[in-house]
Amino acid sequence: MKLTGLPARLYEAYNHHDPLAAARLYDAGATHEEIAQGSSRQGPEAIADGLRRFFQWFPDAHWQPQTQITDPNGPVAITYLLTATLQAPMGPLAARGQRLSLRGVHVLLLGGELIRGSADYWDAATFHRQMNTTTTTGETA
Repeated sequence: MKLTGLPARLYEAYNHHDPLAAARLYDAGATHEEIAQGSSRQGPEAIADGLRRFFQWFPDAHWQPQTQITDPNGPVAITYLLTATLQAPMGPLAARGQRLSLRGVHVLLLGGELIRGSADYWDAATFHRQMNTTTTTGETA
C-alpha cells in the first residue's frame, strides 16, 4: 500500500525510527492518544519522547500500512500491521525476544501541513498474549 501526504511521511519516520522527524509532523498543540493504554501525549516533544522509549523496547519495529481511508472533510484512517521484537525490559515485562505482530488503526486529524491530533487503536489482549504477560491465574501483568 502506498500512502500519500502526511500519513506517508509519518510512517516513513516511524520505519526509520526517527522520533524527531515524526514529531515535526505534529502541530505544537497536538495530542497523540494510545487508546488501548488509556494514555495520551501532548505536543511534539512528548510525542517524540514516547517514540524514543518505544524504539528502545522494539528497535526492529516496522509498520506495514494496509489501507488509507481519506475523507476530504474529516480525519484520515490508516490500518497497519506492526511487527517487532521486544529487546529491552518494558517496565516489569522482561525482554525475552518476544515477537509482536499487531494489527491497528491510526486516526489522524490533519490541519494544513501538520497533524493536529492522532489516535492509535490496537488490541491490548493480543499485545499481552504475544508478550507473554498472562499469569497462571489468567490476569495480565
